Amino acid sequence: MRRSRWTDRLRRPVLAAVYFLVLTPVGWCVRRVRDPLRRSWRASAVTYWDRS
Repeated sequence: MRRSRWTDRLRRPVLAAVYFLVLTPVGWCVRRVRDPLRRSWRASAVTYWDRS
């Protein structure tokens, strides 16, 4: 089945809008709640190497 011309023209702007209006704020909120890299300062730590 052939796609119409207007769907080809609207696909990228719609995907960009979804990314910037939905996924970006969700990522900001997740990073505000928890740190994905688990960065923290531990004064008593001898080393920060993770043995996992």
